[in-house]
Amino acid sequence: MQRLKFLLTSVIINLFIMSYAQNIVSEPILTGEAAQRMVEKVFKEAEKSGHLISVTVVDRSGQTLAVLRHQDAGVHTLRASYKKAFTANSQKRETAEIAKGIKNGTIPEDVRFLDENILMLDGGVPIVVDGKVVGGIGVGGAHGSEDVRLAKVGLEILNKNN
Repeated sequence: MQRLKFLLTSVIINLFIMSYAQNIVSEPILTGEAAQRMVEKVFKEAEKSGHLISVTVVDRSGQTLAVLRHQDAGVHTLRASYKKAFTANSQKRETAEIAKGIKNGTIPEDVRFLDENILMLDGGVPIVVDGKVVGGIGVGGAHGSEDVRLAKVGLEILNKNN
């Protein structure tokens, strides 16, 4: 009888574990190592093109994973690059796209008041892995479309082993 109780208990526990395991969701994450490689790649590209920039990568929660600032970049570029990365991650789209949407009326202007870290200037791009936004990358200091281009250079790290 003891043995039967033990067997039934074991079966019930295994069924419970199997049922629970089916509810576990696996999602991609952005590692600190990948973030560091991103900022280094962007920084090198900016130096080649003569831009003095700051670049920041944030994780899905908006926390900084990696940051690099050229010693001669404007002081404001450090905070701007963070806010662009934060905004792209939070809004799950490029900051340039958000700015355009506000200008043409398809995105409410008051989106800028959602958080003190929201910044709608070109140069913030969401980082997407397997269809999920896992963070954001922001570049400040190269101005406008060049900030965007440089941010997208950082995304190349995800597509190949650089």
